[in-house]
Amino acid sequence: MKIISFAWTTPAIKARRKSCTRRDWNDRYAAQFHPGDLCQAWDKTPRCKGARRIGTVRIVSIRKERYCDALSVDWYNEGFQCLTELCATCNGVQPIHLWHAWHSNRETCWVVRFEIVDVFDDASFS
Repeated sequence: MKIISFAWTTPAIKARRKSCTRRDWNDRYAAQFHPGDLCQAWDKTPRCKGARRIGTVRIVSIRKERYCDALSVDWYNEGFQCLTELCATCNGVQPIHLWHAWHSNRETCWVVRFEIVDVFDDASFS
């Protein structure tokens, strides 16, 4: 089963308030992922010490788009509202600042929309 690590957005996965992720994958790597695929959700890459599997997601869609074309509803889909409520940051950057940076970024990324199949209760929020 393929793996997607969620790093600092893990709390949004745990709260079941994330259904989209943007990735700087190369095309060859992204070609391995398809709608309907089940993927293991991890809190960080499994190669890292202390990494934990936090659940399973099912890919709904995957396509390339520019960061600046993120839909307003993706604020919620990316889990940013949840993370804001939890005062979570990514390397000290608040979700709102990342969101604004995306909207001035014309580079493309892979947008993976998914549904959460399960979340493991024993996974940590850290």
